[in-house]
Amino acid sequence: MKIHTILVIAAVFLACILAAGCTQPQPTVPAPTPTLATPVTPLPVQTPVPETPACSLVPGPTQVVPDYESVSITVDRNTISEDPTITTTFNGGLGLGMIQRMTVTVIRSDCTQDQKLVDDPGIGTSVTQMGTLGTDRVIVVAVMTSGDQYTVIDRDYPFPAQL
Repeated sequence: MKIHTILVIAAVFLACILAAGCTQPQPTVPAPTPTLATPVTPLPVQTPVPETPACSLVPGPTQVVPDYESVSITVDRNTISEDPTITTTFNGGLGLGMIQRMTVTVIRSDCTQDQKLVDDPGIGTSVTQMGTLGTDRVIVVAVMTSGDQYTVIDRDYPFPAQL
């Protein structure tokens, strides 16, 4: 009997809520007022300005890694113009067991970006990314097991000139 009473009360309550929503007066819309036609003046035509790249090839600051977490990372450019790759190699260091991730970001001279992540890199671990025949920026961030992050490399690497 108790459940039946609760269901009846719930049904009455729901009906009241639905009925209250339906009894709201409709908002009145003001009658439109007549307006006089005004001449339209054309806007001046603007010529599009060529977009400049939204990337920065200017290297930022790097951070000093404490001696007990120090790591050695090198960046090399391939000198063959048909394959202008950039290879980043983890060489070890005192922080060998403390590095959790190495993030390598290449910002190419055409403003395209490529980012590679290497978890728990070991000695000799390398990342190869495509560069351009121009100057490319390479940013290497070391994430330590302590949670500290260090930007260890942030430099421009120009493609070597051919003789």
